Amino acid sequence: MRTPTLLLAGTLLALTPLAQADEDSTQRLFGSKHMLGVGAALQKADAEVRATAGNLPEVGIDLEDLGMEDDYTSWTLEYRWRFSPRWMLVGMAYTFDESGRRSVARDFNFDGKEFQAGAAVSTSFSIDTYILDVLYQVYVSDRAEILLGGGIHAMNLETAIKGRAFIGEIEQEAAVGSSDLLAPLPNLRAHLNYELGNNWGLGVTMGWLSATYGDYDGSFAYIHPRIGYEIGDHWAATLGYQYVDIDLTQDKSSNREVALDATFTGPTVNINYRF
Repeated sequence: MRTPTLLLAGTLLALTPLAQADEDSTQRLFGSKHMLGVGAALQKADAEVRATAGNLPEVGIDLEDLGMEDDYTSWTLEYRWRFSPRWMLVGMAYTFDESGRRSVARDFNFDGKEFQAGAAVSTSFSIDTYILDVLYQVYVSDRAEILLGGGIHAMNLETAIKGRAFIGEIEQEAAVGSSDLLAPLPNLRAHLNYELGNNWGLGVTMGWLSATYGDYDGSFAYIHPRIGYEIGDHWAATLGYQYVDIDLTQDKSSNREVALDATFTGPTVNINYRF
């Protein structure tokens, strides 16, 4: 978890000499009042889920072991509103939705159901993510700006595993273990924008949290550098690379717990309309 923090510190130090206060300056590529973007994230997922109930042992289940591909494509939606020269509201939404089928190689339990090695299981797994941030422009120059702030990173995780399950010595042919996790995570956020010239720009978004509160315990790290190109007065295209690391546990009750440990990495592409 130290990497995003070190990258943020290094970028701030690199841009500080450029960022002399100039409240009247704007960036062509980043200074519009509204920006609406749609795009795709071509991600590689390394994810493990766990749903422990009763006195059963804690067993993490890798999605690849359940027959799911580790590469996927998701659609993204992004909106930015610069409601004053120094303040910005940012909203984002994207989803991960995958399914798989496989005969499992080892015994495991999920949501109080026990599955034995050799059982044929079908699995569905989805994460819907929603981000809402408020940012303040702390440095600005003719070419660069740095915005810092925070907000909410909400995830809705749903998992269902269906197959031959055993409870004691009793076999059930179509048992289903399912779990859901709705996590509204507060987080710190930074946006770094720099105009490269000739309609080109560089943007870096970073987020970080490590905290325990209420029923939740875990950490979150996010970094998304992007290169943008201005197409006319209103349109722009960006190409980037996204890294997301999530390690989250929720205590559903005194004897039921749900956990997600996942890393998502890969390129992104967006088309943005500015007005």
